[in-house]
Amino acid sequence: MSEDSYMMAWLAYLGAAAVIVAVIWWLTVRWTVWLKLPLRALSIAVLFTPWLVSEDTDTLAPAWIITLFDALIQAEGQALRAGLPLLAACVLALLLGGLVLLLRRRL
Repeated sequence: MSEDSYMMAWLAYLGAAAVIVAVIWWLTVRWTVWLKLPLRALSIAVLFTPWLVSEDTDTLAPAWIITLFDALIQAEGQALRAGLPLLAACVLALLLGGLVLLLRRRL
């Protein structure tokens, strides 16, 4: 894949991910705060966490796609290669969402 194609693919993905986050944000406007903040943080973490396509290249792809590809298609089934960083990003997003929720209640 050429550098221009790589950048265009990332721009298309980021645009689509931004639309998905906007739709999730709009759908959860009327939900209670304790439910919508973690859901929004989790969706952002899942959609915007990148990871290396393979160990021998510098190209990145969304971590959830790499995890699915490794788990379902690869013979070794090394889903943890990109799954662990994705899980760490999700845990961090949930912790930050909980912290924001706690700070909103205190103020």
